[in-house]
Amino acid sequence: MNLSKTDQHDGPLFYIVAGEVSGDMIGAGVMKSLKKLTSGKARFAGVGGVHMSSEGLESLFPIEELSVLGLFELIPKIPKLLKRIRETVHDIFLKKPCAVITIDSKGFNFRIAKQIALKQNKKTNKIKLIHIVAPTVWAWRPGRAKKIAKLFDHLLVTFPFEPVYFIPHGLKTSFVGHPALEEKEGNADTFKKSFSIPKDCLVLSLLPGSRTGEIDRLLPVFEETVSKLKHHFPRLCILIPTVLALEDRVRNIISEWAAENVILVQNQDKQDAFAASDFAIAASGTATLELALARVPTIVAYKVNFLTGWLAYFLVNHQSIVLANRILEQPLFPLLVQKNCNSDKIVEVLISQKNRKNIAKEMELASSTIRKRLDIDGNTSSNLAAQAILNETKDL
Repeated sequence: MNLSKTDQHDGPLFYIVAGEVSGDMIGAGVMKSLKKLTSGKARFAGVGGVHMSSEGLESLFPIEELSVLGLFELIPKIPKLLKRIRETVHDIFLKKPCAVITIDSKGFNFRIAKQIALKQNKKTNKIKLIHIVAPTVWAWRPGRAKKIAKLFDHLLVTFPFEPVYFIPHGLKTSFVGHPALEEKEGNADTFKKSFSIPKDCLVLSLLPGSRTGEIDRLLPVFEETVSKLKHHFPRLCILIPTVLALEDRVRNIISEWAAENVILVQNQDKQDAFAASDFAIAASGTATLELALARVPTIVAYKVNFLTGWLAYFLVNHQSIVLANRILEQPLFPLLVQKNCNSDKIVEVLISQKNRKNIAKEMELASSTIRKRLDIDGNTSSNLAAQAILNETKDL
């Protein structure tokens, strides 16, 4: 039986691959929408985490194995990653899905797409290759767009300025909105009451990233920062949102902190924590966009190893790292990278931010502007992505 076809017994099979927590969350939303749009007939296989598992996916292997921070951090993991690529490609051809949907994690997913493109017969029984979340060609190495265009049938992007980079190379590209807009606004009062946070406390959220390498590099810097901030703000409360897969690692690190009033926040309480936050310090990534939408003044702090940082210095447009700044087309959220990512500098910038008189109005305007630029007639990103996937596979 051809599993890529729909009949009265079996619905279409979609093979979804997500390699990081953010991709896992996007994948779960797309799965939920695909089930809804196919009246529950859609079936799934692939690689994902706890969120995709909650929608019925049995992951081929744990996605934590794919969490790699930078180029030089990748090198020791290459043999294991190559093995997982072979296993994934083998599983795809074994299951014969109607489409392979890869989400972010370009280092892993693009190699899978390349292997599939090389192995399958392009004339008959072609597996559709769809990628969600474009690589940041607008931040570094725009020439990658031409190579990517050769791999996929359809690229679903989350920012309105991205299609122009890929369409000229012949890649069908659709803006489907950003999944961050699907998050419900948090409740500050509920959160503060639940965690007994006094009203006169300065609430600071720390987001060290969703990869182990990011956490190991940034949490020590954040610890020093908190220690120094205590001298300026004695009534300081620290929130550290994290995800289930990294909760134990984060808990072990912060258990050695001398600071009091440090609260580890689980993912389901994240939006409430943002609503309760006066300021935030965050690694670059989707979290910075979520904080901007939640109107939280945020300092973006990022650090990688020396060699990766040296290479990035020459190749990366640093201001484009901060998603909110790229969308707003202005450097509203301060960026501190590498040698500037230190406790003294972070404290200096945070105090400066706190002393700005109009910061609340600026955050309100920024949040409103970002929502308008990422929204597509009130449709959710998950639904738009799912509909695009079904349109791409309707003739199979």
